[in-house]
Amino acid sequence: MKKLEATTLTADQQKFFNDALAFVASVDKDGNPQVGPKGSVTVLDDKHLVWSEVTFAHLWDNIKAGSKVAIVVADVPSHTNVRVVGTATVHEGDDFAKEYAAKVGKPATAAAVVVEVEEIFA
Repeated sequence: MKKLEATTLTADQQKFFNDALAFVASVDKDGNPQVGPKGSVTVLDDKHLVWSEVTFAHLWDNIKAGSKVAIVVADVPSHTNVRVVGTATVHEGDDFAKEYAAKVGKPATAAAVVVEVEEIFA
C-alpha cells in the first residue's frame, strides 16, 4: 500500500467507501490498537468520512481521548483497498448528529463522527 500525495478522495475512492464495509482503527491511551467494522461509514464530501456511532465502546473512548483513526475498505477478489488516516470530530446531541442519525436511520441518541482525511493510502 502506497501513500498518495493527494488528500482528496477521488470519485472512485468515494464510491468504494460508500459501497464496501469499512473497518476503523484507533489506539487507547497506552498505545493498544483497537479495530472493528463500522457499517455506517460513508463519504460526507471529498475530504471527510462520517459514521453514526451507536456502540459507544472502545473506539468511542479512544476517539474521545484524542486518538487519530485509520479507516480501510477492501475488495478481496480484486485485491484493491484504500486506507485513510485522519482526525475525528465528534458530534453528540447537536443538530448535525441528529440530522445525520435521521438520514441513515439510526436512533436519535446516536453520535456522528466526522473524520478529516489527512492521508490516503492505496
